[in-house]
Amino acid sequence: MSNSKVTQVIRLLGELNLSEDPKRQLLDLKSTLFTLPATGMEGLHTNVQLDPLFDSFNSSDGFDSSDGEQVELAVEVMGHLLPHVSPQEVVERFNGELLRGLQHPHEKVRSLVLKQVLQCAETEAGVASVRSHHNLLIAVIRSLGDKSLGVVKVGNNTLVALCRQNNGLNAVFSNESITVLEEVMARSDSCRFNVYEFIVCVCLLGETALSVASNSGLLDRLIAEVTTGDILTQLNALELLTPLALNPGGMSLLDRGGVIAKLQYLLSLAETDPMAALLMPGLIKFFGNVGAVRPWQLVEQYGSVLVLVLKLAAGSLNLGDPTLQSVAIQTVAHIGSSHDGKLALSKCRSEMDGVMEVLGSTLRTGRSEQRVAALEALTQLLTLQESNMSEEVARLLETWWAGLDGVNMEKVMEVTQQPFSDLHCAALGLINTLTNLPWGQHLIHNEPGMVEYLLDRSTESDKAGKEAKWTVVESLVKSPSSPHVFEEEQLTRLERYYRQGPFYVEAQVEVALEGHN
Repeated sequence: MSNSKVTQVIRLLGELNLSEDPKRQLLDLKSTLFTLPATGMEGLHTNVQLDPLFDSFNSSDGFDSSDGEQVELAVEVMGHLLPHVSPQEVVERFNGELLRGLQHPHEKVRSLVLKQVLQCAETEAGVASVRSHHNLLIAVIRSLGDKSLGVVKVGNNTLVALCRQNNGLNAVFSNESITVLEEVMARSDSCRFNVYEFIVCVCLLGETALSVASNSGLLDRLIAEVTTGDILTQLNALELLTPLALNPGGMSLLDRGGVIAKLQYLLSLAETDPMAALLMPGLIKFFGNVGAVRPWQLVEQYGSVLVLVLKLAAGSLNLGDPTLQSVAIQTVAHIGSSHDGKLALSKCRSEMDGVMEVLGSTLRTGRSEQRVAALEALTQLLTLQESNMSEEVARLLETWWAGLDGVNMEKVMEVTQQPFSDLHCAALGLINTLTNLPWGQHLIHNEPGMVEYLLDRSTESDKAGKEAKWTVVESLVKSPSSPHVFEEEQLTRLERYYRQGPFYVEAQVEVALEGHN
């Protein structure tokens, strides 16, 4: 049966260019292909000729390239056949067709071609093959200027894959290729930043790739964008440089180039220069990401930046933009999400005291969305994995909790009973964090009605709430310190709740009384 279907596929492919109704022919091909078993597809590999299908993409005779449905059918058929042909073989045999496909008006055709080149670029032999077809390589580079973001993304991935091999890296950054990249950058601001994004991706591949990309001069152009041009351009450049700053080699490069010093200077201008203040959100996030990965570097080398961010979060520094405080609070929480980050923040004790007061005040009197943000920030700051638990950090977190302005477990429990799902679940998330802290378990145990609330399924009506409460119970059940804090009867009920799962419903037993219908 499968042999006859293979024969039918080969016949339909051969007749495609001669068909007066190519759409019908493609539909027949699709239906035949999709009924072929896996073993039949293996037999197809040795016999299939893709020329007619490639021709159908690019032919103006009988095939309407403006007919979206027809093109999508052809793409679907081709996508079903290509996995059964070596990507390198496709590049070698159909180089001309691939080049024409990259010029096709329909973005799905361009994406299909790029995905095939991407698969080819994932092997050393495939990289050599793409490199030997110079015009194809240049066409892939030009795809960074495509009007479709989807095509740009596949083009970026393809070029990055090529750069993982040294011969591919050298080809993509040859003098001619750099000239093409510069031509793409000159088309528009978005095209320029497409190339910048690709450059950053290459820099993250390793020291050799970072060196080659840096020597191209294109990275210097991105770095220059951070301190020149309009605010939007600077913010976009900052966002692209952030992953580079998280890479040790990239951070060293930025430091040597004086970029970090310039960014610190821009931050220092924010209090007096309104234009510099507009850059504050991007600058805060940039240094916050650096601090989250290397908190001690932030303290030791960029301590003035950390103090500024903490003052913004605590509300003791007002730059006229109320949104900056929320950005700063999120950044402090991000830095303090790790063990070392918490210790680094503790070096700025008075500023952190101010941050905790703000979080407490917000939890008591803020609007709903502000309270959610405060709960999430506090959860990050208090989260500590058991493997990182130390007496020093446990005491620090207890001090932070005590510094919340008028907030205790009673207040948190009140928030868990709010009808708003996001607020309710954020409060349960904070309680779950406390279950992993020795002093936090005592707070839960000593709060009147807290354990009973956790065991009461009737308080949860939606999926998110049921899962959030069950997670708290799970943490208590699995904690090795729970038996030392909770009574045996409480633990037994908690274990039963945990075993029953988040969505357990008590069976309702109906009793029919004699004499009543």
